[in-house]
Amino acid sequence: DARVCAGRARVVVPAPIMAALSKLVTAKHSALGAAAVFVLFALSRRRGKNAALSKNDGKVSLQNEKEGKKEKAVVDGVFFGRIWQILKIMVPGMVSQETAYLMLIAAMLVARTYCDVWMIQNGTMIESAIIGRSTKDFKRYLFNFVAAMPAISLVNNFLKFGLNQLKLRFRVRLTTYLYEEYLKGYTYYKMGNLDNRIANADQLLTQDVEKFCNSVVDLYSNLSKPLLDIFLYIFKLASAIGAQGPTSMMAYLIVSGLFLTRLRRPIGKMTVSEQRYEGEYRYVNSRLITNSEEIAFYHGNSREKQTIHTTFKRLVDHLHNFIVFRFTMGFVDSIIAKYLATVVGYLVVSRPFLNLSHTRHLKSNHAELLEDYYQSGRMLLRMSQALGRIVLAGREMTRLSGFTARITELMQVLKELNSGKYERTMVSQQDRGSKRIPLIPGSGEIIIMDHVIKFEHVPLVTPNGDVLIPDLSFEVKSGANVLVCGPNGCGKSSLFRCLGELWPLFGGRLTKPDRGKLFYVPQRPYMTLGTLRDQVIYPDTVEEQRRKGISDQVLKEYLDNVQLGHILEREGGWDSIQDWMDVLSGGEKQRMAMARLFYHKPQFAILDECTSAVSVDVEGYIYSHCRKVGITLFTVSHRKSLWTHHEYYLHMDGRGNYEFKPITADTVEFGS
Repeated sequence: DARVCAGRARVVVPAPIMAALSKLVTAKHSALGAAAVFVLFALSRRRGKNAALSKNDGKVSLQNEKEGKKEKAVVDGVFFGRIWQILKIMVPGMVSQETAYLMLIAAMLVARTYCDVWMIQNGTMIESAIIGRSTKDFKRYLFNFVAAMPAISLVNNFLKFGLNQLKLRFRVRLTTYLYEEYLKGYTYYKMGNLDNRIANADQLLTQDVEKFCNSVVDLYSNLSKPLLDIFLYIFKLASAIGAQGPTSMMAYLIVSGLFLTRLRRPIGKMTVSEQRYEGEYRYVNSRLITNSEEIAFYHGNSREKQTIHTTFKRLVDHLHNFIVFRFTMGFVDSIIAKYLATVVGYLVVSRPFLNLSHTRHLKSNHAELLEDYYQSGRMLLRMSQALGRIVLAGREMTRLSGFTARITELMQVLKELNSGKYERTMVSQQDRGSKRIPLIPGSGEIIIMDHVIKFEHVPLVTPNGDVLIPDLSFEVKSGANVLVCGPNGCGKSSLFRCLGELWPLFGGRLTKPDRGKLFYVPQRPYMTLGTLRDQVIYPDTVEEQRRKGISDQVLKEYLDNVQLGHILEREGGWDSIQDWMDVLSGGEKQRMAMARLFYHKPQFAILDECTSAVSVDVEGYIYSHCRKVGITLFTVSHRKSLWTHHEYYLHMDGRGNYEFKPITADTVEFGS
């Protein structure tokens, strides 16, 4: 029986036959491994099809519907183009800190590779001295190793230092660039209210940027070091065992790399989905914190728990599928990138030793064979490990493609929003009387002019295309206060959003002062993080306050005018830092907003139910003071007591009609 003969041959047959037998056995095992890989590949394809079918049969969220419209996250030419554009942001030029750290890392990688080669050679000499019982050589090479330890340790730690610093610098550059675009004009508002392509901008700007920068730097290290090792070991091994061995290893690298890259393609898409589900899960938790009081009044904890559990389950299901996929890929990666690479290494390094007619070792003794084998074998082992790391780096590159796709999408959306373009699902137009108007965002004209606000045939349209008033026309000059009234949803807030240039005009012409000469005071005023002084001068800084020549004594007068002077003593002075959203009551926050209005002295101010928690006498003083300092007011309120402070009223009925008329003795007052 051939198998019996082969089994006996392992004991008695000379080296050439044993070499042939080892090749036969290795080929057999390789065939089995290839068969296992093929089966796993088929199973993964089948699992992917089943997952797609189940997704189509089940319920699909709005985010999943959007996902089909987004570009795929795979390692291809598009991926390299995207990452090149981002790298130009993170590395602005040859003379920069980032370039210096890149060069430091490259130098340390070269030094580390040469340290590895030296340690292999020195370690081989130590072992040879031990086997040869040479105390002198043992002490000499051991002393060399001890003397080199500080330098080797320094190289390793300089490499870690450079990698960590480069990650930080990349994050600083990319974060700075993105926030410059995000906080330019009203882009941050438009992204959340006008454009619906980005669901969780906060996660993209924080977590995804950090993970992207870490992944890029790790990939730089994990690719450059193995590539350097491979070229160096090829040069060393070519002189020791011939060029055929390293060439075989490189061929194996190319074939296995292409095969594994094909198998890993779903990782990029799964990474994008993972980050989106993480963002959704964090969003529902933040909503619970933000609206905790309202939810508590409604006893909505059970309903909110259901929402959170549903979102969390969606995340967990995806992570489970991702873990199963990575388990399958890990099994294939280990076989191809580690074990089969080691088999190829053994085949290559054994050729000069098992072939008795090889010229290299015709006259070598046992000690020389052992020393040569140790040195060549360890170099080839390091080379095979480097090949394995390159193959496995493809997995990280596929994951990086997911982060790259998300960052690129954010950059593209920011660029389009800053150029006046946005995408949003538009509702079907409804007839308003007998007219249908074309809805073209940004088609209206804005003219900047002081001391006048004039709407000329402006359609009042929400960003999703709902027409509130088809044709709005009126004019208000400085000194003529306007009371805006009407039912909820009639378009009062929409009017002010168009006036503040938060929403685009869908037609007509709007004449108004510059943005800085309009001031909006909402019903729930915003209190910033900072000192008590910051609450009055927001959004100015202390330096801007000083440039305006306004002293703290003047700020104290503003607080006294709205009956808030006692807060200065109660809270410990202007430089006191508190959580002002919680410290101040509703009425105090509204009066603080009015003091802020007095500080800025705009030409026009919009008061949106901002005195609902203020007494009538304080309210009367506020309106009198605004008229005295030349602030013209647009007021949204249902108080009849305010009619005496206005010259015109704008009434919207909620059905697309409005009337703009002066207030006279015969005017019927609305409100209570």
